[in-house]
Amino acid sequence: MFGTSYTFILCIAFLNAISARNALKMELFPLKSVLRVGDALELSCRVNGCPVNVHFTWSTTLDSFHGGAVEDNQTISLLVLSNVSTKHSDGIVCKAWCGVIRREKTSMIQVYSFPTDPVIPRIKHFTANQEQSLTCTVHNIYPLHMFIIQWLRGNKTIYTDTPVNISSYEKVQNYSSVISYTPSVDDLGKNLSCKATLNLSLSDRLSRTTTAAYGPGTMTVSSNNPLVQLEKHLEITCHADGNPQPGILWWKIGESIPIADGQKLVINNASLSQAGWYQCEARNVVGSLKMPVQVIVQGPPNIPKIQLKDDVDPIEGENITILCSSEDGPTTLILSRKNRSAEARNSSVVYLNIPDVKIEDAGVYVCEAKNDFWIKRSMINITVKEPHHISMTPDLPTIIVPVAGSVSLLTVLALLMRYLRKAQRDSTNIGMN
Repeated sequence: MFGTSYTFILCIAFLNAISARNALKMELFPLKSVLRVGDALELSCRVNGCPVNVHFTWSTTLDSFHGGAVEDNQTISLLVLSNVSTKHSDGIVCKAWCGVIRREKTSMIQVYSFPTDPVIPRIKHFTANQEQSLTCTVHNIYPLHMFIIQWLRGNKTIYTDTPVNISSYEKVQNYSSVISYTPSVDDLGKNLSCKATLNLSLSDRLSRTTTAAYGPGTMTVSSNNPLVQLEKHLEITCHADGNPQPGILWWKIGESIPIADGQKLVINNASLSQAGWYQCEARNVVGSLKMPVQVIVQGPPNIPKIQLKDDVDPIEGENITILCSSEDGPTTLILSRKNRSAEARNSSVVYLNIPDVKIEDAGVYVCEAKNDFWIKRSMINITVKEPHHISMTPDLPTIIVPVAGSVSLLTVLALLMRYLRKAQRDSTNIGMN
């Protein structure tokens, strides 16, 4: 009978122990945390259903010292971590003993470090199709294996960098992304950015972006050689890429103060004195760049001078040269008549050569001096003379000699006697009178 009673007592004790174990409940709060390195965390561990004081211990998941302050109160224990570090990264374990019964739970802690924006050193400038090295550095990153860097030009990703060959998975580290970059013409004017992202989970990401500061490297103007008519209106626009956006100043070369502030240079009622070289200067905190621009103010040209090179009327068959000149300096000159013409651009004189001139080449020749806005003309009337005809009538001696040779001696004598008789009669008549 004693054996039966003893067995019964053991069964009751066993059932009571099972009941007590099942009644023992443990609560740990919070069960999950996402914290930056250096943050504070308070964990509460409670055991319900224990009739005696509970014994608590705290440790990291690697069973190392947690570095916090513990306060126990019967069935509750508080752990205060005033400076969370990477050693807390996987979690903190709370263990509780109610007599011989043990309970434990783990609070999962995601520790990270991402305190500052990426750093890009100032870039002197960007030039299309010119390669240069770029660096983006992020300081105090943890965990590095969850970290990526993206380089962007405008909204387009040009390079993605993921750290490899990580030396330590337990330390806060710096990381630098270094790339070689060749901008295209289409990239100019678009901001360059470095975007750093820490992927703590599929749904929990932290990102920081820095836009590079760079000086003006490419400048454009609405016209490199703007031309304006005398007394008309002219606007020239100058643009430069850069970040921050460069300010624009306009200077007339040779003058000591700027004549315009802003992208546009405006000239109203243009005068000849406003012609010349101007300079667009782009400047920001990184650097400056200048571009020269020539402004041309055009008035009407002077009337051109047209003349024959030899300054005498030509005779048919001769070679002649007609020239037209301008006192305005280089301009466009056109010398023409019917199907004959000569043209010279950006010149002060034009020549029209006519070999073996004909009678039909005579007439009015016109010379035009013109620019983009004006035309001035002058004319010359050229007469082509016929050549002189040489007379074929022989000289008198030429006739006398052969004639005298052909007359007979008798005839000569007869003529001589007639002459003498006439002379005698004339003499007699004179004496009678």
